[in-house]
Amino acid sequence: MVFKLKKFGGISWSVLLLTFFLLIAGALNQASASMGGILFKKQLLWFTLGAGLLLFFTLMDYQKILSPKLIFGGYILLLNFLLILVIRHTRWLRLPGLSIQPSEFAKLFLICLSALILYRREGEGLDGKTFLGLSLLAFPLVVLVALTDLDQGGMLFLIYLSFLVVAGLPRRWVVVTMVSIGVIALLMGPYLWGLLKPYQRARVEAFLNPEAFALDRGYQIIQALIAVGSGGLKGLGFKEGLSSRLNYLPEKHTDLAFAVWAEEWGFIGASLVILAYFFLIYQILNIAARVREPLGRYLCYGVASMFFWEVFINIGGILHLLPVASVPLPFLSYGGSSVLANMAAIGLVLNISRRRYSFR
Repeated sequence: MVFKLKKFGGISWSVLLLTFFLLIAGALNQASASMGGILFKKQLLWFTLGAGLLLFFTLMDYQKILSPKLIFGGYILLLNFLLILVIRHTRWLRLPGLSIQPSEFAKLFLICLSALILYRREGEGLDGKTFLGLSLLAFPLVVLVALTDLDQGGMLFLIYLSFLVVAGLPRRWVVVTMVSIGVIALLMGPYLWGLLKPYQRARVEAFLNPEAFALDRGYQIIQALIAVGSGGLKGLGFKEGLSSRLNYLPEKHTDLAFAVWAEEWGFIGASLVILAYFFLIYQILNIAARVREPLGRYLCYGVASMFFWEVFINIGGILHLLPVASVPLPFLSYGGSSVLANMAAIGLVLNISRRRYSFR
């Protein structure tokens, strides 16, 4: 028993407890959204499998798991799967009795590959060799994912940009990049707009003027805002949300899961969940600041950036601060691939927290 407890010595209990709180919130949310139906039972199964994955990544030596040969081999295999999905015009890998979304695992591979590159770089700041290495490995993932799922492709690109900042991207590069993007958007705006798929253009139009499209493309945004506003201070109560029970709220299990939670638990409950995400990301960054081993530090930075962008994009879309995007909210949204990828990421962070005072 003492031997088993020693394996958890130094673990970040704050990260584990915050994750556990979000899992409970996610289970309650799915129980309400599906009224205890099959999706709720499936989500519990994914949580159970995810807990096993978390335990595995917590106890194993992350430096052995993240050997360059193993990670690069998995990266090549993932690229092949993504290419098959592009050819089939789908974002899902269909297996007997199981559907997997490889783009969720692409985030983990991008984080691991980027961490390995920064870990092995020489000198300080972002030199040309490091920039080229990060870009050459990131862009095949970004492009292949974006061809079937533009939202997830954008998520990968944001993680890539986050690593550039961590690597020491000069401020002048940031300014030049932002100005260049603005100029390109102005000059090629009509052409780029034509490249978007109809549903993608509909999202932008609905974001700019949801009331004008209240019965079709703006319906999702308006119903999400109604659900959030209906919650008031304390909420309508567990399984008492009208938007959810009467099926006014589309995608209530996935993209708009936070709207279900806000309607039933109110401003207080919504604030607790947002604070849980904030402190989870803060604790991961705190581990990154304390860890001695560079590989673990960069992994923590990558995981923190992944959670930050997922939360920001999902909740920002529901609150009409951003266009609604098909980016799941960690642990609250339904989805097996998302749960497994996020639990594996938390397991890596817990593993690093156990070894943060060691160079091995």
